[in-house]
Amino acid sequence: MNHTAIQRTVLDIVAARGGITLVGNRESYAFIRRVGSSWIRTDGDSMTGVEEQRQVSDEHVLTAVFWLARDRLGHYGPDDGAVTWDDVCAWLRDN
Repeated sequence: MNHTAIQRTVLDIVAARGGITLVGNRESYAFIRRVGSSWIRTDGDSMTGVEEQRQVSDEHVLTAVFWLARDRLGHYGPDDGAVTWDDVCAWLRDN
């Protein structure tokens, strides 16, 4: 898939940070990290210690970051177009 320049910037920011935490609480956690040229997603159960890792695509990372940013920016429910990739990029830079 061809990414827009802003999507490429989002991926570059996440890669430069080494990854991004998607969720983390007493019950579960999920994060994506950059390992070499691959993205690895880790999902775990904090209570049992069971953890699953899998390689994911750039598209998976973009989707996960988009929905995380959307949530953190106070937009819930189906994508209504209120949050743009520029918003996502700005949120990443500010956080």
